[in-house]
Amino acid sequence: MQVGTKVFYQSQITSMTDLQTKLGRIQEEISSGKKLLAPSDDPGAYTVATRLNQSVSALEQYGRNIGMAKSRLSQEDSVLQSTSTIVTRLNELAIQGANGTNSNVSRDAIAKEMDQLSEQLMALGNSVDANGDYLFAGYKSNKPPFEKTPDGIIYKGDTGRKEVELAQGVSTPTSSNGQELFMNVSRNATTNQSVSIFETIKNTVAALKNGPLDNDHLKGVHDAIDHFSTYQAICGSRMQKVETADSNRVGQLTNTKTTLSTIQDADLASLASELQQKSLTLQAAQSVFAKISQISLFNYLK
Repeated sequence: MQVGTKVFYQSQITSMTDLQTKLGRIQEEISSGKKLLAPSDDPGAYTVATRLNQSVSALEQYGRNIGMAKSRLSQEDSVLQSTSTIVTRLNELAIQGANGTNSNVSRDAIAKEMDQLSEQLMALGNSVDANGDYLFAGYKSNKPPFEKTPDGIIYKGDTGRKEVELAQGVSTPTSSNGQELFMNVSRNATTNQSVSIFETIKNTVAALKNGPLDNDHLKGVHDAIDHFSTYQAICGSRMQKVETADSNRVGQLTNTKTTLSTIQDADLASLASELQQKSLTLQAAQSVFAKISQISLFNYLK
């Protein structure tokens, strides 16, 4: 059965066009590194890949949240260590101040050092994080939370705690607020009201002007040691929660990316080989077609 010239030409052109289309597709896959370029390629796989890409984006955002939480909690831990050192020194000074053999000059020297330590504590309370936000101001993080007034050091932040989401349904505060950390250090035995570390120091300094410190003043300073130790433990617990969430996130991210790669990533080595093979086939077809096209009907009859 003979094939008409027109049909032959059309068949060859269709074949070469198809090869060119396939070559274009291969080049797209190599360029993008993906075998899924559109939903029509594989609707089911494309839907799964889209969902996995969304999971990767969420896990990477959690990673950024965790990084911020680690930074702020690490800074809080550092502040609390410095604070604990200061209140330990305050306790030592209070014990010295309770000694009845101290002269007025000695008690005055103790009072002056306590005042200096109070200033250092206020400076620590006004610490800022890497973004320039005040660490212990609650949600009012754009202004210093502690301010010195004629009546003493006051807190101008709020009782909020900035939180971040570490994983779906899992969040943690990234610091304590200044109210709970510095202003509720102990309780007044008479009024049962909270007493700040600054008020404790102020009262102790005032008492030193009248003579040796009594047990109530010693207890107020010692309570501060226990208070800040408790918040160091709270900070450590939050950091452990962040570390656990990060470990789980890294494992989940690795598994998700592996699955996603299996679904959507192209086999570049195989594509390179196929590209070369199809390019040679197309070149051969084009060469043959060109030669055959030059043969006229007259030459064919001869």
